[in-house]
Amino acid sequence: MTYLPGSAAHRHRGRPSGAGVLVRRLVGGRAPWAVLTTALSSVGNLLLSLTIARLAPIEELGRFALAFSLYVLVTGLSRTVVTEAVLAEAAAERVNRPAVAAGSRRVAAVGVGCAVPLLAGGIADRSSYLIVAAVALPGLLLHDYARNIGVGVGRPRPPCMREVVWTALTALAALLGLAGVVGPSVVFGLWAGAGALLGYATTLLHGHRIQPGWHLDRVGSRAAASYGLQFLLTAGSAQLALTALGVTIGMAVVGALSAGRTVLGPAALLVASASSLVIPHLARVRAAAGPVRRRAAVHMTGVLLLATAPACLFVLVVPDRAGEVILGDNWRHAEPLLWLLALEVLFGGVAMVGFAGHRVQGAARRSLLLGGGLGVLRVPVVVAFAVVWGAVGAAVALALMGLLSAAAWWASYLQITGVRPTAQNPPAGTPSAAEGTPALSVPRVSGGR
Repeated sequence: MTYLPGSAAHRHRGRPSGAGVLVRRLVGGRAPWAVLTTALSSVGNLLLSLTIARLAPIEELGRFALAFSLYVLVTGLSRTVVTEAVLAEAAAERVNRPAVAAGSRRVAAVGVGCAVPLLAGGIADRSSYLIVAAVALPGLLLHDYARNIGVGVGRPRPPCMREVVWTALTALAALLGLAGVVGPSVVFGLWAGAGALLGYATTLLHGHRIQPGWHLDRVGSRAAASYGLQFLLTAGSAQLALTALGVTIGMAVVGALSAGRTVLGPAALLVASASSLVIPHLARVRAAAGPVRRRAAVHMTGVLLLATAPACLFVLVVPDRAGEVILGDNWRHAEPLLWLLALEVLFGGVAMVGFAGHRVQGAARRSLLLGGGLGVLRVPVVVAFAVVWGAVGAAVALALMGLLSAAAWWASYLQITGVRPTAQNPPAGTPSAAEGTPALSVPRVSGGR
């Protein structure tokens, strides 16, 4: 929603001092604001999840988890189908107002199109969480779009300030819930409503239209559909598996998994945010010999495990009394699953490094085939285990799929690093060897609720 800085107000006058350059690098650069925005978003999500996990009965917690999971799924789909294309066009064109404005209408179209089935499902299941998520979805997607555009190619401070406002309102809703003033569904409604209003207000303040519209040619539409399908088959499979569990097994299983994952949230956040560090590290040795690239990947994997393993271990040794303070009665449902879900987090970090290696090497077709195969397998395996063994079975399946994913991504990465890459045609989104500093991955830079 904001535009590339290029006016005279942004040009430096005179020769900057060494201290001034250092301050601008630490404070005025794009990356620190992106990290701060992501951190604020994650804090808001954690407050919301912990509050509802503490207050809601297990089946109601499952309905919240399903609604939030579908919100995450649609947000990722919107980024893949619309936002990333707009970012690429806006970064290439200094005058990016038409691209950004048109992207707002496409985001609204995705929001309305996805809200209809969510609303129908919420009415059929009598789930207030799904109904609220459906009503707020277009505004939430517009907020996410404005945040990504601002952090990616515009001025990063306004998105960060809006995230401060949303996080503060989420904290207020959480306090009202924990104080017994409102129920968990109202806490969720306040969170969703605040985010949606911020999205609509930001869109209108920048003079863009919130009416849904596509306005994309056939080639662009075909590319958007292709990327969207790729997202659903790969990253979206985790949310689809949770949806399938809710439909086939029941919300109690979804609630138990959600309670366990809420406690493991900080460790999972470390894995999710690490790709912005892993990708640049691997990109620096992209043109090196195979053993050098493999050592770099092994090093990053070891560092990531050293960071996440203590966080997982801390959760496993939490006393029952402390667990009950965090999750209330839902602690007894989550406790038997924690070690399995911790394994899923650890294996997920290992798999993420392997996937990042594929992205750096430009192995797009291989990544799609491998990720799609794992995604298609994940849903029936998780559901089948849950049918036989309930929530524990679902957690076992998630841990096994994490192990399989880590093994598959690393076996493939070891294979492709056995051949020295050519210096021509570096993959999109990674630098040449001479550049030294890679472009940041948009979805990971800006994060998201």
